[in-house]
Order: sequence, then structure tokens, then C-alpha cells
Amino acid sequence: LKDKNQGELIPPVLRWTVTYLREKGLRTEGLFRRSASAQTVRQVQRLYDQGKPVNFDDYGDMHVPAVILKTFLRELPQPLLTFQAYEQILGITSVESSLRVTHCRLILQSLPEHNYTVLRYLMGFLHEVSQESISNKMTSSNLACVFGLNLIWPSQGVASLSALVPLNLFTELLIEYYDKVFSTQEAPGEHTQNTVEVEQAAPVTKRFTPTGTPRASPYLPRLRVP
Repeated sequence: LKDKNQGELIPPVLRWTVTYLREKGLRTEGLFRRSASAQTVRQVQRLYDQGKPVNFDDYGDMHVPAVILKTFLRELPQPLLTFQAYEQILGITSVESSLRVTHCRLILQSLPEHNYTVLRYLMGFLHEVSQESISNKMTSSNLACVFGLNLIWPSQGVASLSALVPLNLFTELLIEYYDKVFSTQEAPGEHTQNTVEVEQAAPVTKRFTPTGTPRASPYLPRLRVP
């Protein structure tokens, strides 16, 4: 029952694209790195915004659902990792290498439970993608370069060039060490004395629609094509 309830927290667009890519696209070379037809992407966005079903088989391009997934994350009103965690994530490069995974775990404890659940779902999938890097050429490092700025960005302005290194490193750790970072020893929000101090954030996912028949999408407005 718990797994079912957590599954219901996953936004439909994220769940549909991940499911399709997991079944058919894990070995696609350059997955998430290559672009797709701008016209096709806009067509898919319109279908989702109108609450209509999307069959990615119709487009014959595995990069279409990949672009939709990336764009969905980038267009959230707040980043999935939250504005509050931004400065703490930037500090990952100053943490001793052997302690970085633990540091990641502590930072994630500050996330709202909904965000944590969605992030764990996404990172689990990206870990699977990285396991097929011999075929798809997308290692955890390559995936981090693609997803870093889609998961976290500053509340004002854009991330500086110097911020890219820690942001991508943090994302790479989440992907590479998925099992350790997202182990269930502690539930999100349960702080210990050693927990990194990060202001508790409000869920950015409160605008996500529930599962079931899709309806007009409040979380895919004015999507930009990469």
C-alpha cells in the first residue's frame, strides 16, 4: 500500500515518459543529450495541456519523451531540489570525498516528502540509464551535466559558471550512488543532530495533478523547447 501511495505522488507526465523510456529507450545513444523536432515537442505539449493521451510510438523518435521529461523539470515553479537547498548543494565540493554521499543524504532530509519521493523515482531511473552507458554513452557524469540545472537553480538570476561544478557533482552523486543516497534508514524530514541545516521548503509538487485520466495540465504551461 505504501508503494502504491508513493506511486500516486509521481506526476503523470514524469511517470509516462520514464515508463516509456525505461521500456524502450535505455540503450538509445545520446539519450537526454540530443534534441528533438521542435514542432513535435510542441505538439506533445499541446496534447498534454489538453488532457489528451500521448503515444510516443507515433513519433518514432526516442528523444521526444526525453526532451519532454527534461522540459517538465525545468518548467516547475520551483526546482525539484528547492531554492532552500541551493547554497548547501554548492558546498558539496568542500566536503571530503569519503563523506559526500552522507552529505547528500543529509541535504535531502530537508526536502518535502513529495519532492523527495519524486526525486528518488527520477534518480532511480537515471541510475538505470547510467547502467546501460556502454550502449547509450550516458554515464552518471554525462547525465549529471544534462540534469544538474534542471533539478536546482538559484531563486534569483541564473547559476554562475562556477556553480556548475558543485551542482553537477551533487547530481552525479545522486545518480551514481543512488542505492546509498536513497536508502530508507531515515525518512525525509526526520532530522538528527548531524543534519545539515536547511530551511524546510514547501512542496513544489503541490500543483501536480493526481494519477488517472490526464486533464488540462497546470504544470506544463508555456514549455520551452531546448
